[in-house]
Amino acid sequence: MNLRISRHALRTAALLTLLLPGVLFLLTWVKPIIALPSAAAALFAFWLYARKARSVPLGRDAFGAEEDAFTLPLLPLLAVVACALLWTFFSGIGGCFYQNEDHYGRNAILHDLLDHSWPVYFEGTPYALTYYLAYWIVPALVGKAASAVFGSGALWAAANAALFLQTVWFLVLTFVLLLSLVRARGLFAVCLSLLVFVLFSGMDVLMGSFNSEAWNHQVEWWAGTYQYSSLTTDLFWVYNQAVPAFLATVLLLSRPWDIGSYALIGLCAMPYSPMPFIGLMVCFVGLALFRLALDVRAQGLRGVRMLLARCLTARNLLACVGLAPCFCLYFMANSASSDAPLRLETYAYAYGPLLAFTRLLLFALVEFGAFFLVMGRRFDCDPLFMITQLALLFIPWFRVGYSMDFSMRASIPGLVVMAVYAIRFLLEGFSLSRDTCRYPGSERRAAAMLALLLLIGAGTPLLEFERGVYKVKTAGTIFLTADPFGTVLHEDANTYNFICSDVSRSAFYRYLAR
Repeated sequence: MNLRISRHALRTAALLTLLLPGVLFLLTWVKPIIALPSAAAALFAFWLYARKARSVPLGRDAFGAEEDAFTLPLLPLLAVVACALLWTFFSGIGGCFYQNEDHYGRNAILHDLLDHSWPVYFEGTPYALTYYLAYWIVPALVGKAASAVFGSGALWAAANAALFLQTVWFLVLTFVLLLSLVRARGLFAVCLSLLVFVLFSGMDVLMGSFNSEAWNHQVEWWAGTYQYSSLTTDLFWVYNQAVPAFLATVLLLSRPWDIGSYALIGLCAMPYSPMPFIGLMVCFVGLALFRLALDVRAQGLRGVRMLLARCLTARNLLACVGLAPCFCLYFMANSASSDAPLRLETYAYAYGPLLAFTRLLLFALVEFGAFFLVMGRRFDCDPLFMITQLALLFIPWFRVGYSMDFSMRASIPGLVVMAVYAIRFLLEGFSLSRDTCRYPGSERRAAAMLALLLLIGAGTPLLEFERGVYKVKTAGTIFLTADPFGTVLHEDANTYNFICSDVSRSAFYRYLAR
């Protein structure tokens, strides 16, 4: 049995999935006089996007295909759902498996959303909950509804069940869009694609001798000053930022030259976290500049007007009006982000210019450069692929505060792009993609080399799985919820990271919040 799936429908469902929590945030946290027109603008932008998808050809995806529909047999589709379920389960999302330490704060946020009216003001303090809340909006609303119907005992369980199912839904959409991009149809090709995506990582396990201390926590910390996380590490530690970034990135790849929707897609992803949003915007801006260069070369100054016409669509403008002002002011109210602006940090003061540059090149080679050396001959004329290489090279030199959060999270879209291109390269090299013929021996050898590099890189995410299994085996139970706080105001919580410390001095809380 083959299922015929429309990529128009997939893209529309993906964008609506990204947009819905942002709209619900506006309607529940922002004054109605501002929230209603803002939400209406965002929804009208989505409607224009969905209508355009029905009325015009899809356009080429990242690998040149233009067709709308693709078929997927039932068994591979079941493999997609099973992969999404298992990956979510082992991440600990929903509380049915081991949760690592980063779940402390995330569970505390969910408790505060469930236990307070919205916006969440902490009575007796000048504080308000201010963080990247979009991913918990729907689960929290489900929990509150279940509590109203079944009693307070259902509050936490229903919210966690909704959080689990929401993650599965995001991942299923991501995987199906991924398969449509790489043209994987057979069961083996589908399973290989899913496996590479889940286990995609830089080759951190080769660098144990560089920094043996990293093995005490996460092997990704080997470089000290720089870090990129595997996709599994992102899911297990910062799922609220990672999962929407996965979906937004494959949405970009499914139609990379749809310049008239760049702002809409980016701003739908922004409420989940501004750092992956910046990574996405690097891709958008890079592609727009490449398009500009082509238009100017062909049309002269008229090419500038052509690009402006492509950018200044109603979809983009309405998204900017409906989403950008409220979320920008909301994130600016966060105490940690307001005191830690984005800055350039080359580490030349610590290592000297030569050593700092050498360290960066070594990091780049281990994390993505080796993949580029294998795949570059195939994709060196692909602008998105080359933009991604440059972005991943320079992102580590930017920093927010004293941690490496910006490097770790702004790189998520670029690493997803690398994973998708790696999957496509493997399927082409081994003639597993449904629209490729058999490749010569040199391409097959390159695919085998890439497979070897990916196997080495898989050691990093496998360590994440191994940690969870070990913890469960040691404890004798799978229910290892990291939930000691109950609120972000707990004395052991990193409270400053999750609040606005003085609502009376915040533009968002003074003028926009309910």
